[in-house]
Amino acid sequence: MLTHLICGYCFVYVCDIVPRRDKEKGDVFVDHPQSRYANLKGLSLHTEGTGPFCKFQIPSKNSREGVYALLVNGDVRYVGKCNNLSQRFNQGYGNISPRNCFEGGQVTNCRVNHCILEATRQGDRIELYFLETRASDSVERHLLSGLLPPWNRQRRA
Repeated sequence: MLTHLICGYCFVYVCDIVPRRDKEKGDVFVDHPQSRYANLKGLSLHTEGTGPFCKFQIPSKNSREGVYALLVNGDVRYVGKCNNLSQRFNQGYGNISPRNCFEGGQVTNCRVNHCILEATRQGDRIELYFLETRASDSVERHLLSGLLPPWNRQRRA
């Protein structure tokens, strides 16, 4: 079992995040889900809603609660907490729904997905690590204050 020590916590490797690629060209499949939204209320795109985005999945067997860390080339770029890791990634970050690109949608899902797309385009390795814990609030706060990961909102201008 591969582990990574982050601020004194032993995180377990889950998988590499590998966006879907075009079978013919090998390029990362790029998605613009906002174009598929009817937008009957005339909502504006939120700050992260323009994309582009990618699609990816993690193994669905990870339904545990805890704190996760996304590492790019070994450096922590994002930290978050969840009640169900697979659901958080497979229905959140890895598959941006059209509605989530607009006001009231999931800004964080869009931001993290776009960051993953850009890192993949640069040829970076993106790894997902997980710490199963019921103290996810305090662990996440400790990691955020100690690391200031660049993909987390508190670092954005």
